[in-house]
Amino acid sequence: MDDEVPRRHRLLLALLVVLLLVVVSTSAILVHDRRGAAEVRDRRPADIGNPGWTEDSAGRAVQAARIAARTYFTVDHRRIRADMDAMRELGTPEFVDGYDAGSKALATRITRDRLALSAELPAEGTATEYLVTNRAIVLVSADVTTAREGSERTTRYRTRVALDLVDGDWLVASLDEVA
Repeated sequence: MDDEVPRRHRLLLALLVVLLLVVVSTSAILVHDRRGAAEVRDRRPADIGNPGWTEDSAGRAVQAARIAARTYFTVDHRRIRADMDAMRELGTPEFVDGYDAGSKALATRITRDRLALSAELPAEGTATEYLVTNRAIVLVSADVTTAREGSERTTRYRTRVALDLVDGDWLVASLDEVA
C-alpha cells in the first residue's frame, strides 16, 4: 500500500511534465509562425474626394474596385471578347479561372440577344468594408444600362469586390453581387 502512493505521484508528475512540454512546444511553434508571417495591419479607408486620396494604398484599392465593377458590368455584343479580356486583366489567376468558367454562357447570351451593357458609378456609391495591408473588400454601386434594339433599362447593382495586393497592384480576387 505504501508503494502505491508514490507510484501514483510519479504517474501524476510524469503526466504533468508531458503536458507542460506540449504547451511549451505549441507556444514555441506559434511564436515562430507569427514571426515568419507577412505583417498584416489594419489600414484606414480612403478619404474619397479629399486631395491626394488616390495616392495611398487605400485609395488605390478603392480605384481598383471601381474600375473592376465598371469593367465587369460593361459588356457589348460587338466587342465581347475584348470586354471580357479587359476583366481578366484585372484579376488574380484564381479569379480569372472562375471568371472563365462562367463567361462562356454569359458571352453566348449577350451575343445571341445582341445586348450592350454599360455601367455608371455614382460618386457616393463606394464604401470600404475591410482593408488591411494586402487585402481589401470594397462595396461598389453601379447603375447598369442594358440596351438592345428598341429598348433600354437601367438597374442598380451593388457588388462586393475583394482585392489582393500583388506586386504593388490591387487585383480582383472575387466579385459578387450583393442583394
